[in-house]
Amino acid sequence: MLFTSIQYFLFLGSSLLGYYALPSKYRLYYLIIISSLFYMYVRPPYLLLIFFAIVFNFLIGRVIERAVNEIQKLTFLYFSLFINLGILIFFKYWNFLIENFFQLLGIFGISASNPLPFLDVTLQIGLSYYIFQIIGYNIDIYRGTSKAEKNVFHFSLFILFFPKLIVGPIERANHFLPQLKKRIFLRKENIVEGGKRIVWGLFKKLVVADRISMYHSYVVAHAQNQSGETLLFASVLYTFQVYADFSAYTDIALGSARMFGFDLMENFKRPLLAKNISEFWRRWHISLSSWVNDYIFTPLALKQRNWGNRSIFFALIVSFTIIGIWHGASWNYVFFGLLQALALSFETISRKKRIRISRRINRKVYNNVSILLTFLFVTFSLIIFQSETLSEAMKIIKGIFVNKGAFFYDKPSTLIFILIGCTIMMFFDV
Repeated sequence: MLFTSIQYFLFLGSSLLGYYALPSKYRLYYLIIISSLFYMYVRPPYLLLIFFAIVFNFLIGRVIERAVNEIQKLTFLYFSLFINLGILIFFKYWNFLIENFFQLLGIFGISASNPLPFLDVTLQIGLSYYIFQIIGYNIDIYRGTSKAEKNVFHFSLFILFFPKLIVGPIERANHFLPQLKKRIFLRKENIVEGGKRIVWGLFKKLVVADRISMYHSYVVAHAQNQSGETLLFASVLYTFQVYADFSAYTDIALGSARMFGFDLMENFKRPLLAKNISEFWRRWHISLSSWVNDYIFTPLALKQRNWGNRSIFFALIVSFTIIGIWHGASWNYVFFGLLQALALSFETISRKKRIRISRRINRKVYNNVSILLTFLFVTFSLIIFQSETLSEAMKIIKGIFVNKGAFFYDKPSTLIFILIGCTIMMFFDV
C-alpha cells in the first residue's frame, strides 16, 4: 500500500475515525490490529516473521536485562544479534552472498559441482528498518541506557506502528515507548499539522520526484546518445529526485503519526544545503546515520583509539559499507558507501587546513562554494548509487566530460515546472 495511493488515505482516514471513537484504554490494541492489517495488505505471510521478531526480542530483551553478570549479558546480546542479523541476511542478502562466494572460488579455479544454492525468497518489506530498530533496542538494554519493555503490547506497537513500518524512520525505544504511556486526546493541532506535513510530502513526491524521474529515466536509458550537458543536468536533477522521493515518504509517515498523536524522529534537515559531507550525513537519513554512528562507528573508533586517525578511517569504512549495503544487495551500494567513507576520511585529514582557508576568505563566499562542492560530490556519488554496475556509472561520468551534442529536454514547460518545484522544495522544506 503506497503512501501516495488512494487506498492508503482511505485506510488512514478510516483508521483515525476508529482510533478517536474508541475509549483511550482500547486504542493501543486498535493500533496493533490496524498496523497488522496494513502489513498483511502487502503480503499476509510477512506477518509471521515480524510476529516472531516481536516475541523473540521482547523475551530476549528482558533476559539481557536480568542477566546476573557481564558475560551472561554479552552472551544473550550476541545470541540476539545472531538471530536478528540471520533473519536480515537470509531474506535480503543470501543470494548476493552465495553468488559472490562462488565467483570468488572461480577466481582460484574452483568450480561448483552442483547448481548454486539460490533461494526464491521474497524480501520482507520494511525488514531493514525494524531489524535495525530491534538491534538498537537490545544494545541499549545491554548498555543500561534503556530498560527492557515489560508490556508486550507496547513493544509490539513499537515495532508494528504502520506509519514507520515500511519506510522508517528507524525509531529509538527511548523516544517512542514513553509516548505510549501518555494519554492522547483528539487535538485539532495534531490533525492540521499532520495534514500539512502529508500534503508537503505529496508535493515533493508527485510534483518534484515523479516529474524528474520521467526525464532522468529517459536520459539514462539513452545515455550513449546524450550530450555531456544533458547527462550532467539529469544527474543533478536525480539528486533532487532521490531527496524529494525519500523525504516525501518520511513526511507522510511523520504526518500520519502526528495525526494519531505520536512524534517520530526527523529524518532529513535540508541536507542539500550542507557545507561538507560530515554535515550532509548529519542531515540526510538521520535515523540511519545516527544509528550507525551510535552502534557501529563510535564503538569501533573507541575500541581502536590507540591507532589514532587510522581508527577513524577504519570505523568510517566499516560504517559506510554497512550504510551502503543497507540500501540493497548490490555492489553499487557498497561502492557508494566506500566513496562516502573516503570523502569523510579526507575531511578528517584536512580539517585544520580547511579552517585556516575559511579564515582567509569571505564567509559567505566560502560557505556557498562549500555547499556547491558538497552538492556536486553527492551528485556524482549518486550516479554510482543509481547504476546497476560500476562500469555503467563510469560510462555516465565519462559521458559528462566527453559527449558532444545538443542539450535535450522534453518540453520547455515541463523543464520550467521541474525547476520551480525544486526551488520551492529547497527554500520551503521543513
